[in-house]
Amino acid sequence: MALDPKDLAELTPMFISTVYKHFRNEIPDSNWDLRLHLAVAMLRSVLQRSKHKTIEKQQKFLAKAHIPSSPSTLVKKAIVPETCRSQAEDIMAGLLSGQEEKVGWRWKDDPMKQTPLRGEWVESKTRKKLTDVDRVILYIHGGAYIIGSAAQERFLIQKVAKEGAARAFGFDYRLAPQSPFPAALIDTLAAYLYLIQPPSDSGFEPINPKNIVIMGDSAGGGLALSLLLVLRDVGLPQPVGATCWSPWVDLFHSLPSIFTNASTDYLPSGLIYKASPANPIKDNTDIKQRLSRIQYYAHNSALDIPYVSPILADDLGGLGEIFITCGNCERLRDESILFANKAAKTYPELFNIPRKEGQRSYPPTKVSLNIFEAMPHVFQLFLFHPIAINAIKRTGKWIRKVIPEPDNGDSKSESSNDTHHILYTYHDAKPKVREELLIPDTPDDNEDDEFAIFTTKYIDIKGGCRTNDAVNEETLKEWINMLGKLPDLSKHPELLET
Repeated sequence: MALDPKDLAELTPMFISTVYKHFRNEIPDSNWDLRLHLAVAMLRSVLQRSKHKTIEKQQKFLAKAHIPSSPSTLVKKAIVPETCRSQAEDIMAGLLSGQEEKVGWRWKDDPMKQTPLRGEWVESKTRKKLTDVDRVILYIHGGAYIIGSAAQERFLIQKVAKEGAARAFGFDYRLAPQSPFPAALIDTLAAYLYLIQPPSDSGFEPINPKNIVIMGDSAGGGLALSLLLVLRDVGLPQPVGATCWSPWVDLFHSLPSIFTNASTDYLPSGLIYKASPANPIKDNTDIKQRLSRIQYYAHNSALDIPYVSPILADDLGGLGEIFITCGNCERLRDESILFANKAAKTYPELFNIPRKEGQRSYPPTKVSLNIFEAMPHVFQLFLFHPIAINAIKRTGKWIRKVIPEPDNGDSKSESSNDTHHILYTYHDAKPKVREELLIPDTPDDNEDDEFAIFTTKYIDIKGGCRTNDAVNEETLKEWINMLGKLPDLSKHPELLET
């Protein structure tokens, strides 16, 4: 977020107040040290203050803001050809046929398409010397669909790429509210098509989908899972899987942690930007107008489309492998837990829906869920904290596991294209990445049962791990009944804060 001298001056009392509360033991979570307490308080304050600036001002600043890359990192700029976006548009037009009114705008005529779809390759300079397989991460940045860029999150992308012995491709999808759904998803699909069928002048050969992991944080995690649904539904080649940090998959804000974890997360309530040409909510004090558009990313009528809120898909099976991390103290925690259970179909009586004639049934998706004690939303941002590093290492280790080094001369890239076969064979070849490339491995507790469809692990503040079911069947059933419904605003007026 943009911070001018006035912002900094206004934040000073917040810092003093937070320090005072911390030493009086008035801490939202007893496991927080002072640095984490200050970091969460600062981010919350900055996000709350951002509503006094226009969306355009925030976008302009963050499009240029980024932490310089490490000297050991290579960054190469690229442009995704317009042919890839055109192909992606045609695919989405087929999927959304008959739902044009729900989508709510003429997305095929979006003037923002005139802006090229820019991306960048990020990798360690020593990657090729230290691994024999070309792992590729398609990284989708977060930012509530309205802010952010690949460069802004490069400081995280380069660490995940190094840990995963991979190269990463990040890109700048179109942002809302100028370009609502399905613009960002079209650009995400276009980036994937660019990887698997690049033009002759791209500088790289087509990448086998089984060597690709889709990755995203927050809104980017939601886009990653939406992309898996699109690829599955149209029968396009699927990547080996996806890894998501705190994915935003329920745009209704249906589930309890949105409210119960408000004091332990930096995500604010009622985040509404100052009126501007791009802002569809012109009068923040007009409650009726506010309720007519609760998200910038999509019209209310589109929120229940599964490619907008992936958790609402009838069937989340057949999506390759998925690795999800979330914080136990974050507001989006419950949707990560429910999505993971629904994808893995942990309770058949809850998640095996009746089939209509001709409707395909998919097998459970293999899911690993890591829940981190005391952590807020996308806590990997806080690189000063050992648990953030622990989570990054676990993500890298998972990437190396699902795309292992060649075994006996047979590269994983030559494996069967049957996704469900791969779910049960990826342990056949153990990663052989040289340790000098990586931060030391996480403990062996990160190893999953190779035949387990669903694994939940709870990582404590010291990095210890235990198996944890997170929620029982009755709670999951209760949450399912909440999905697709707006919260009762009479009980939660904070959602209308200006």
